[in-house]
Amino acid sequence: MKRKPKRIDKREYTLMIVPHHGQKVRSIRIPIIAVKYTVSLLCFIIVFMIGSFVEYRQTISVASTQKAELEILRQNNSDQVSQIEQLAKTTTSLQADMERLNSLDAEIRRIVNNEDVAVTSRAGLIRPSVSYNGQGGSQLQPNINSIMNLANDLQSAVIVREQSLAELKQELLAKKARMETTPSIWPTTGDVTSRFGWRNSPFGDGGDWHPGIDIANSSGTTIIATADGEVIQSGWYDGYGNMVQIDHGNGITTIYGHNSQNIVHSGQVVKKGQVIAYLGSTGYSTGPHLHYEIRVNGTAVNPTNFLN
Repeated sequence: MKRKPKRIDKREYTLMIVPHHGQKVRSIRIPIIAVKYTVSLLCFIIVFMIGSFVEYRQTISVASTQKAELEILRQNNSDQVSQIEQLAKTTTSLQADMERLNSLDAEIRRIVNNEDVAVTSRAGLIRPSVSYNGQGGSQLQPNINSIMNLANDLQSAVIVREQSLAELKQELLAKKARMETTPSIWPTTGDVTSRFGWRNSPFGDGGDWHPGIDIANSSGTTIIATADGEVIQSGWYDGYGNMVQIDHGNGITTIYGHNSQNIVHSGQVVKKGQVIAYLGSTGYSTGPHLHYEIRVNGTAVNPTNFLN
């Protein structure tokens, strides 16, 4: 079967050109297929330009959005770097503060324990406070991992320091309690007229053993407790006359004799420095004075070893 040949549209458009007066009219014949192709080409070009324009605007919009996002990311990154640097400075300052606390802790412990040499605290070795300032090493920019590690180390150090300071507090409280219950102040004012130990008897019958010290002053001078404790005796006792005896714990007792008046009673708890009696000359006495005596586990010891 024979194929029919493709029919070519041979129609034409006639374009008439009318010139000015006196000139010949000209006509141009344009094949209709050329017009169709030209219109199609123009439509294609228009569609292509519109698509290109839309794509260009979309590309510009996306580029602007990405630029804005990049600027935000850059700003956030800059802020993050600044925050990391600030955090690094803060942790470094905290580390320096912790080192100072370690040194202070060790110094307080030396004072509490009356030590003159450096000690090792729970936070590490603390050397004597000699001023050195040697520094060096390569410089590295701080990063979040190193800062987090340092923060974790500081957190652990804080826990150790808290435990150490809690122990130190207990030690200080215990030492304070021991100090408050250890006779350490003068019981009254006046002149020491007789010391501890062997002496010439004030009654003129040779020598005798004096188990305390005598402090002479005017009758009625106040007498105070030399440490915290409990009054275990208050009243007349043989040659001591009016006597007050206080138990300070740890086997230590103090005796205050020859008083003109006692103003505390047995079972009463007294504090260091509290007035307990008034000086007098009761019992075996040659004049107004206080007989002050310290006993450790029942044995009289030299009171001057306790006095400040």
